[in-house]
Amino acid sequence: MDNSNSLKEICVTENENVESVPKQSKPTLYEGLIKSRKKHESEASAMHGEGFKTVAATRYETITAMTNLAVVNCQIYGRNALNLKGFFIMNCPDLTPLAFQLIYLNLSFNDISSFPTEVFCLKHLQILILRNNPIKVIPSEIQQLKFLRVFNIAFNLITTLPPGLFSLLHLEELDISYNSIAFIPNEIQKLRSLKKLNVDGNDLTAFPPGILKLNLKKILFENNFTHPSLWKENSLNSPQRLTHLTSLFFLKNNLHKYYDAIPVKIQTLLNCTARCEWCHGPRFDGYRVIQSCNIFGVTHLPVMFHVCSSSCYRKVKEK
Repeated sequence: MDNSNSLKEICVTENENVESVPKQSKPTLYEGLIKSRKKHESEASAMHGEGFKTVAATRYETITAMTNLAVVNCQIYGRNALNLKGFFIMNCPDLTPLAFQLIYLNLSFNDISSFPTEVFCLKHLQILILRNNPIKVIPSEIQQLKFLRVFNIAFNLITTLPPGLFSLLHLEELDISYNSIAFIPNEIQKLRSLKKLNVDGNDLTAFPPGILKLNLKKILFENNFTHPSLWKENSLNSPQRLTHLTSLFFLKNNLHKYYDAIPVKIQTLLNCTARCEWCHGPRFDGYRVIQSCNIFGVTHLPVMFHVCSSSCYRKVKEK
């Protein structure tokens, strides 16, 4: 009897010990996937390497390759025209292989910020199109393009026109529209072959007298400050200085010839003259006057004369 009771107590004790031990459940499929994913993520974040290129770098290399390929094809097949319009290039490619064969070059709609001096090697270039670029300056070396007939640099950031531009004696079409040009030099009269001039969308108030010596077939000058209602404001004058009036009288009457010695200060003043755009005599500050001209198929073309005296001022107004 005692033995049977002892055996029961041992069995109960063993059962209690078994129940107190926690059961280890097998991981589910979902938990396994989560652990595997975390492991891969930790390994990926620890990766280091070289040779990875950005999209911008890849794009630049592609554009450069396409540009160079166009130049090579032009050279191999003996083409005389190269069109790189809308290639979004920042620099002009090397054009020396095409120096003696290219007559047409289109670099419009790109991101070229400086005038492409590479074009100066093109000995026979006749047509140069640079519109829609952020170019700010035209170098005077453009005169090296002696056979240039068409020059288009519209929609850029140009503010002045260099003297070299007016040495292009074969230039027939000049498009400088939609820049920031406020003044056209009188040297434009040298472009005797010019047939078409487009200056739309600039800051012009009038044209120089030299433009009247051209043989233009067409001139465009909309969206400027050239409306007749602005002429009076654009040609305001200040009273002439007494020293300038005296110097002008002195020079026009050749009084300096009657003196053996003239003080250096006065001599310097007498040498600081410009030329009257009406009588072509000496001029100091003088006067400005706008004359309306009906020419080149347009009416009310404003031409501004810088004259030496009130007498020349009246003659321009009366004409």
